[in-house]
Amino acid sequence: MVYKKNSEKISFRKKKQNPYYDKKDYFQIIKNKFFLKKKMDFLIEEAKNYMYTPYRYGGNTKNGIDCSALIKNVFASYKISLPRISSNQAKKGFLVPKKYIEKGDLLFFATGKFRKKINHVGMVIHISHNNIFFIHASTSGVLISRLYQKYWKNRFITARRILYSSS
Repeated sequence: MVYKKNSEKISFRKKKQNPYYDKKDYFQIIKNKFFLKKKMDFLIEEAKNYMYTPYRYGGNTKNGIDCSALIKNVFASYKISLPRISSNQAKKGFLVPKKYIEKGDLLFFATGKFRKKINHVGMVIHISHNNIFFIHASTSGVLISRLYQKYWKNRFITARRILYSSS
């Protein structure tokens, strides 16, 4: 990772041990939080509109929704197209190291029998005192959880940034 203290530019080199990267890919994130704040806030409010929606595997409406449809629908409301399946969503955007996670980033988890295969996704909505809060559709419905709860911490695979400034 390259970080220039007096610059707005941060560069990351993707880690080879993560299966959700392009071997040749390097990327830059231009830190312009003011530019992104309105987009992030819009997406977070859109996600919160789904709070307490019941969980339904394969569902994609407010009558019942699963995790990947929640994220797909939220980003679609801002005309950003994402795949329908969480493991495919994990291949979009840019890899974000855990210490650089921000609001709007997507968190991916392996919650199934095979703990290496991504099958769950949530979106970061708030960061406070080393707690990362994310919204997701669990089997209990759409709710907010903390990344550092034991259950989620042990199942976390990767974080991806879909929204970033290119200027």
